[in-house]
Amino acid sequence: MFFEIIPLRSLMEEMRMPLVNHVLLADDDKDHALLFKHILKKVDPHKELLTVHDGQALLDLLESFQPEILFLDLNMPCKNGVDCLREIRSNPLYKDLRIIVYSSSIHMQDIKKCYNYKADLYLVKPFDSEHLTNALRMILRQDWQSELSGYHYFINNRFVPFTSPE
Repeated sequence: MFFEIIPLRSLMEEMRMPLVNHVLLADDDKDHALLFKHILKKVDPHKELLTVHDGQALLDLLESFQPEILFLDLNMPCKNGVDCLREIRSNPLYKDLRIIVYSSSIHMQDIKKCYNYKADLYLVKPFDSEHLTNALRMILRQDWQSELSGYHYFINNRFVPFTSPE
């Protein structure tokens, strides 16, 4: 019988590989989370959604589970989205995790701060279900390696290049 000895660090990294078709939403607005879940199922019925309602719960869950994509609200209790983003990006285990900041804020300083902490995309929360449907369709079909060079944010049903105010 042949056994391969795998270093513990390698085994842990393998266990932390993103789970394909798993999406994590961190948003304290439970009504909005329910709408997000409904639309995600409509856009891609194969995607599984997990939801947490505060920043600390997000960080606790990420210790044992890594989704394919994380949608991260900025304004949450216990730990806000920017603090979560900073903490997640400081850990090399999450270097490949796609993080979409999902916020109602359209303030350029908020967007800039999120990109400074290595968010993959900034999605301004749509005001109706049609906009959210279009946003999820575009994001889930995104080729993260080539299609978006530079920083963009999604507002009014389209990707817009982000140019930082100095």
